[in-house]
Amino acid sequence: MAKNPGVKVVLTASATEMSDFYNSPFVAFVAGFAKGPLPLWFLRRTLYPPVERNTDGTVKYAPYGLRKVEALLLENGFDESEIAVVHPFDIDDFVGPNTKVVGISSMDPTGMGYVSKTYSSLVGGGEPMNAIEFRELLKNLNIRKNKPKVIVGGFGAWQLERKGVAESYGIDCVIIGESEGEVVNIFKKAVSGDPLPRVVRIKKSPKVDEVPIIRHAAIHGCVEISRGCGRNCQFCTPTMQQRRDFPLEKIMKEVEITVREGCSRITLVTEDIFLYGAKNRRFIPNREAVLKLISSIAAYPGVKAIQPAHMSLAPVVYDPQMVKEAAEVLIQYHWYSHGKKPIITSETGIETGSIRLMRKYMAGKMLPFKPEQWKEIVCQAFGILNDNDWYPLATLIIGLPDEKEEDVLETLELIDELRHYYAFFVPLLFVPLENCILMNKRGAELDSLSRARWEFLTRCWEYNIKVWGDSFLEYRIQNPLLFKIVKRIIIPSIGRLAGLYYGAKHGEIMKKAIWKMVKV
Repeated sequence: MAKNPGVKVVLTASATEMSDFYNSPFVAFVAGFAKGPLPLWFLRRTLYPPVERNTDGTVKYAPYGLRKVEALLLENGFDESEIAVVHPFDIDDFVGPNTKVVGISSMDPTGMGYVSKTYSSLVGGGEPMNAIEFRELLKNLNIRKNKPKVIVGGFGAWQLERKGVAESYGIDCVIIGESEGEVVNIFKKAVSGDPLPRVVRIKKSPKVDEVPIIRHAAIHGCVEISRGCGRNCQFCTPTMQQRRDFPLEKIMKEVEITVREGCSRITLVTEDIFLYGAKNRRFIPNREAVLKLISSIAAYPGVKAIQPAHMSLAPVVYDPQMVKEAAEVLIQYHWYSHGKKPIITSETGIETGSIRLMRKYMAGKMLPFKPEQWKEIVCQAFGILNDNDWYPLATLIIGLPDEKEEDVLETLELIDELRHYYAFFVPLLFVPLENCILMNKRGAELDSLSRARWEFLTRCWEYNIKVWGDSFLEYRIQNPLLFKIVKRIIIPSIGRLAGLYYGAKHGEIMKKAIWKMVKV
């Protein structure tokens, strides 16, 4: 039973999305892995503990998209007392007979994202934690008893329609796309008891001045500096969206709010930190704008760390001096380390080493350069980044439509060329995302991978363990003797068992790869 009559509008997200994963944005991707035999209570305590609450029970930090919805409602007739942004475990304290709407934001509600599809298949099979926790949220008895309208949006909302589960989950309306222009109207209809459309597909992107400033801080101190990409890679949704930069004064206002509410770490939400302020259609970076942005945030009192979310590699090669000057500031505000050495990192996309596939699916990815230069661009960019203590987290895609064996071999050659650099490789199975050109193509499956594709997958992880293994352990195990025992005895023993298990599941090549990784 609810402890009060209920707040008119309750905003929430699943337990995996309402956690900061012990203050590590990149570890949050692990929520896409299969749960396996571990109980939910254990995972909730050890992997994704709930975010901190305010004295009134609302969350201190929430997913950035949810904060945007909250701001939109507050700017359009709703009062602070009518909205509660809460952790799913606290739903019963806020949903009651007076609750008209429960709004849910989700990045990956059914586990169909790139990471979930790949690693839930690879690591034992089964349903990803993201999907399990989303469904657990919608099972809440108080929501089902009081029957408020349930509205779901966010980057992963399309998955509910693709799988056809919205109705069975008790969802009244699914919003797909950038919702700034529609969300207030839909919430007002729900509050008034008017019928809601089952699905709202939004094609038009909002203008910069239509996007509100958040009223309260987001998880990981997220602050949006730009939206969209515009390079038109056919496998990706953000690249199909027009790139828009937010004015520096708007960005600094969100930094101010974030720091004021106790978050000293700022994540710069963007598809490309190095293209902030760029006006040229051939994606020529604007060094002055990038450096002014980074310096302004670093100079704000109370900011202790800055994490750019994404970058592309072509601007690195085009303007190495921009990278050098940006790194000189960012290294003083580093979030991560390699061993005891401070480093900077951002996610970037290599995707493939195949020039043929680059021309076919992502000819704008390397602008202002040509597709034929892609391998050279990647290698040069890694060198420039490493020279400035910048270690990229790089995605690669397995099984793009029409991918041939020679394309995979080209990618393997590129990985070999990169083996002397510091990075983290994330190989991913191709997933046909919503609102991208390849959305109607067939996704890649583990059981259909050729030997070369398995080699591609395992070689990436051999590299990762070689580069990051000791650093990972040193950060967690301070005692030198215990470190040696774990590294030389415990990990090889676990690795031998894992090799046998995954070898039986995925084949001999996987067994040998795991044993090689842990030096069995």
